Amino acid sequence: MKLALLLPGYLDSPDYLHMKIFEKGLKELGYTVERIDPCSLWENGDVNHYTISNYIKQVKEKIESYENNNFEEIILIGHSMGGFTAILAGCKIPQVTKIIALCPPSTLEDSAKKWNDQGVRHSKRDLPDNPNQFRVFDIPYAFVEDGLHYSALEAVKHIHKPLMILIALNDTVVLPEKTEVIVKNADRPYVVRQPNMGHNFRHSEEQCSLVMDEIKKFLDAYLHSSTAKRNS
Repeated sequence: MKLALLLPGYLDSPDYLHMKIFEKGLKELGYTVERIDPCSLWENGDVNHYTISNYIKQVKEKIESYENNNFEEIILIGHSMGGFTAILAGCKIPQVTKIIALCPPSTLEDSAKKWNDQGVRHSKRDLPDNPNQFRVFDIPYAFVEDGLHYSALEAVKHIHKPLMILIALNDTVVLPEKTEVIVKNADRPYVVRQPNMGHNFRHSEEQCSLVMDEIKKFLDAYLHSSTAKRNS
């Protein structure tokens, strides 16, 4: 059995287009796929439970819920903060065999600046089934206090399993240079530097499919050889 867990980014729904396209593509490759709702935020709206620590714990518990299955492989695929979490969880959880991080930040230090003086960040996200309607989240500063304990920059130093990092070269949310520092610290990562793509490629079916094609290339590279080919 092959398991793939899909990890959305900050406040993102597991039902967004990119998650569904990845799910479809991975199922075609024979994976059992689960789209994770980070800390069940979209299910229950509990912002106080929404932390990186609880996100990592959720990934670990999801893997352990399959403990009676004999896994051929377990891969984590995350976008943005989900990619950040995939690196952290992939480092901590030995059962994980491959990690795919799409547009991941190296730390949450830049994000921390976005909280107001009252210790709350007021954000909204479009609904998966209606991009013209939104759901509002007021995230407490406790999210930052927890998140600043983690660094993908440090975690990759301890990862010696296949790791793909995608950098969208037109990304203005997680600047490419913020992800390149992860690449420098990683052990022989498979790197895709994608031109003409921004952070929120999830709004384009064509670009989501392009990313899925790159994921397939990465998985295929490790299927047929012990050493991945790098894109540069």
